[in-house]
Amino acid sequence: MSLYGLFSLVTSYLPYGGGGSDHYKADLGKTRSLYVPDLFAGILSGEPTRNPHEEEVGRKSEAWTKELVKMDKRTAKILTKANFAYLISLSAPLADAEAFRVGVDWCIWAFVFDDQFDEGPMKDKTIEAAREIIDMLATQDDTCALVKPEEHPLQHMFQSVWERFKARNPSPGLIRRWQYTHKRCLFAILKQVDATQRKITLDADLDDYMETRRHSIGAYSLFAVVEWAHGINAPEEAMNHPSVQTCERVAADLTWLVNDVLSYKKDLAFGVEHNLTRLLMRQGLTEQGAMDKLGQLMESNQRDWEDAVAELPNWEDENTNKEVRRYLDACAAVARANLHWSFESGRYLNPEQGRKVRETRIMDLP
Repeated sequence: MSLYGLFSLVTSYLPYGGGGSDHYKADLGKTRSLYVPDLFAGILSGEPTRNPHEEEVGRKSEAWTKELVKMDKRTAKILTKANFAYLISLSAPLADAEAFRVGVDWCIWAFVFDDQFDEGPMKDKTIEAAREIIDMLATQDDTCALVKPEEHPLQHMFQSVWERFKARNPSPGLIRRWQYTHKRCLFAILKQVDATQRKITLDADLDDYMETRRHSIGAYSLFAVVEWAHGINAPEEAMNHPSVQTCERVAADLTWLVNDVLSYKKDLAFGVEHNLTRLLMRQGLTEQGAMDKLGQLMESNQRDWEDAVAELPNWEDENTNKEVRRYLDACAAVARANLHWSFESGRYLNPEQGRKVRETRIMDLP
């Protein structure tokens, strides 16, 4: 199974060289350009802060992963290029070295695990995906036996992260959020796999598609990781407030919307359909009109964030106000980190393409 994850990690960083699906090339014609939304606006604006443990801990996490899954040299080089420590560095800049290590280990697990369903061999195999997801979630149950690394490296990674997470005695509310957000994420991934197998991805209802994407992207789970890593301790009453939940939803939506913008060129090359631009085109919009719609959704989300923050109550306990503000900052940091990492890592665009998109908002397509 881990070979599936390694295979998809490799394909995720394969450069686009003009190949890809004949169906998409025939449908979309000759080389053209799209004007993309302003990605660096609102809560995504500004330069993020980096964690001082990024370089040292990142090396250790990479070395552990490479040994754990017995990576060949080519895949190991690709893992280094992906630089997941940078993503966690921007997401959790205040985490101590131990917590930061947990964050990086979690991030590597999340991407390798997800990519096998996104672009890898299990992207359209619902039964196999369901088995894998059920087994993975089982590792977060205290009744689950310890998974041997030689038998299932990815399950061992996830269980190891879970054990280290529990070692700091997180609150019952944070444990619930950790388990719930991972369950929602993995079930959303399974729903995506099922849609791919049944070839109904582009027939989805828009609201249903967006609900699935905001959970499958994994942002909610990363919110819980950063909440834990930063020692944020807001009471459950505050965490369940509608304004806080709106801010969570906005940060998650901005994360996947940014991904759908920046991954569009690569998705065309690999024939990937779960991109909102493709769905909107199926519903009658032009390619540029669909991309403009993504921009409108991003602007709407930014307004929702501002309105939600304005409607936050002023709790009598000043520490509650402080902790809620720290949590909202963490949610915004996750969305901003994803944006900067997407350009820095080269996951979707090479350096020249990324520079052009960032400076001119013009994306050249095949």
